[in-house]
Amino acid sequence: MLQRIFFLLLLFTSNALQAQDERYFRQIFSGDLPKIGGPSFSNVLMTVNGSNYRIDLNRDGIEEILQPQKRDGVDWIEIRNSSQNKIFEAKLFAMGGASTLYKIRLVDISKKATALLLFVDEGITKGKRFESAARLYVLAFENNDLTKISLTQGPHFFHEKEGQRDMYWRRDYNVNLYDMDNDGIKEIAVQYNHIQRIMKYKGSGAWDRF
Repeated sequence: MLQRIFFLLLLFTSNALQAQDERYFRQIFSGDLPKIGGPSFSNVLMTVNGSNYRIDLNRDGIEEILQPQKRDGVDWIEIRNSSQNKIFEAKLFAMGGASTLYKIRLVDISKKATALLLFVDEGITKGKRFESAARLYVLAFENNDLTKISLTQGPHFFHEKEGQRDMYWRRDYNVNLYDMDNDGIKEIAVQYNHIQRIMKYKGSGAWDRF
């Protein structure tokens, strides 16, 4: 009797997992997986919460809570207020396993615009070759209004790669802020030797890239 119950449970679980995998692969090929900054899944099966970051984003003396999450293996960022109410969420792109948010930095872009820099390790891919990368994401808002936060994916600031024929290279970029054109708005500069990638804030969550 116990063996029969165990067999039925195993059969039910296997069918459920197979159906879940089929739905996931259909989403991949149809392009229905959530994009950066898109709405969250309504049918998330598993959420793993990372360590909380507590930071006063709008300088009102009350800290907000920023928490990285993995929802069914997909990286997300969630921000809650002091009452634990969610005020923002967005999806992050990651290229490999063990991706993680490991550093944040709050900066003033202009007199009215604020940015939170997210330093995200995208994880490691291993197959025929090894590759590891870290990318910058930027949360921006204006006039300390946390109801209008926007998320923008920035450039890589670290890239390590093993290529063909035992080729290997590693680039570790510096991330700095400068007002390059003296217009009162600081640009985000990601630099490695003579390579320079610039993000310039246009307002309302939009950025130009150079």
